[in-house]
Amino acid sequence: MKYILYARKSSEDKSKQILSLESQVGEMKKMATNLGLAIDLVYTESKSAKLPNNRPIFLEMINFLEDAKEDYGIICWKIDRLSRNPIDSGKIQWLLQQGRIKAIQTSDRQYLPSDNVLLLNIEGSMANQFILDLSKNVKRGIQTKIEKGLWPNFAPIGYLNDGKGGISVDKVRARYIKKIFKLYSTGNYTMKELANQMFKEGFRSRSNIKYHKSKIYKLLKDPFYCGTMIFHDKEYEGKHETIITRKLFNDCQKVMGLKLHPKKKQPFFHFRGLMTCEKCGCLLTASRKKKKYVYYYCTNSRGGCSEHNHYLKEGEVISALSGVFDRLLIDEDEIERMHENSKELLINNNPDRREYLEARNNLLDEIKKQENRKEELFNLLLDKAITKEAYEAREETIKAEIKCFNEALEKLENEQEVTLTEKDLELTKELFLSPKKQKKAFLKVSLDDKRKILSKLLWNSTIDNKKLAKVSFKEPFETIANCSENHDIDKLRRVRDSNPRCLATYRLSRSAH
Repeated sequence: MKYILYARKSSEDKSKQILSLESQVGEMKKMATNLGLAIDLVYTESKSAKLPNNRPIFLEMINFLEDAKEDYGIICWKIDRLSRNPIDSGKIQWLLQQGRIKAIQTSDRQYLPSDNVLLLNIEGSMANQFILDLSKNVKRGIQTKIEKGLWPNFAPIGYLNDGKGGISVDKVRARYIKKIFKLYSTGNYTMKELANQMFKEGFRSRSNIKYHKSKIYKLLKDPFYCGTMIFHDKEYEGKHETIITRKLFNDCQKVMGLKLHPKKKQPFFHFRGLMTCEKCGCLLTASRKKKKYVYYYCTNSRGGCSEHNHYLKEGEVISALSGVFDRLLIDEDEIERMHENSKELLINNNPDRREYLEARNNLLDEIKKQENRKEELFNLLLDKAITKEAYEAREETIKAEIKCFNEALEKLENEQEVTLTEKDLELTKELFLSPKKQKKAFLKVSLDDKRKILSKLLWNSTIDNKKLAKVSFKEPFETIANCSENHDIDKLRRVRDSNPRCLATYRLSRSAH
């Protein structure tokens, strides 16, 4: 049988436990020689065993053992070198019980598949408990230290760990930090400017790289430099030497809160976003001259557009956009003809409507009768004229009847096609007549109202040589615009199916609501 030698140390830092792996391997090779064991493979890694699936070398060894066609055992210094968590311990125990691992040899004993697994479980649990206790003790120690005003972690920029559990001021970097706070408190410097200036003056990290603006921001927000430590979102008064005064720190926070460098607000122009250039397809933007004159022009973002230098005064834009309503105008005689035609169709559809209403009313009457029966039944129960058992049985029957009628009513309404009413037709007529009225209103209302009206009507428009070229309308105005352009009102009037009606007019009436 061959053996795999597995050695592990907890620290990944090469400066710590530097002889641990070498000493483990050396001692185990001596032990193997004394016991007459043949070592075939050696696996070593510097990884903590606290978390499962955290050690690539360990997982590689497990995969090898699962696929191995020969008999293998493991040599390790202690069981806790193999695992300190229940998941990895379970893998080892399972492979041992299944015979994939023929033996585990440590410095003080041997584990075999035929042994009682209780001892291996106990030792694995003890290793896991050691990690849990160690974690609690470390956290308790850190909390105690912070409450005493001592910093328990790696020293922030401007300080150095003194090797005795405390920190001291880093004389080299402290003067830069103090200057950063003083300069920022004036309100004349941005984070980026401070980062660049301090870098030029020699401010570097411990690894000799630049502190960028994000680091400068974090530094300016940290009250550690004036004596307050933030740990787990709580404040503690520190005993370390301060680099700046509390007043200087507060002054910097005020400067940061005042937002001395806000972004310049872009002025609002009412018709920007509603027009594009017909020649190049770019949006028309706007600018204000002498604080009161507004001019619109092509952005020329694609380059080479001749319209870029042609400016439209705001009055010219309003005049051009008012032409939107002219594209929705339909002859009033045609609108009246369509209205009368729709009324005729409505009359023709009345027989179907009467049948639907009659069936609906009958179902509603039946539902009401059953509700009354239910109420009378309840009164009989209150008067003790029937037993509770009889009441519940009859109530279930009534509920079933009500449910049946409701389902029939729902089915009837789902199958019934919605038809136009005279009110719908009047609203549709008003919709067709509205462009003429809206144009008059558009020229009189405020700029805000002008934008609102146009936003309801159109998606976009194009301008060519200071005139309206094309318009993309929203529905239902796109349908009206097409009929107006083609002079074909019959497109709205003669759309029929098996139940004759004016489908286009119906759609427009829905939109009119």
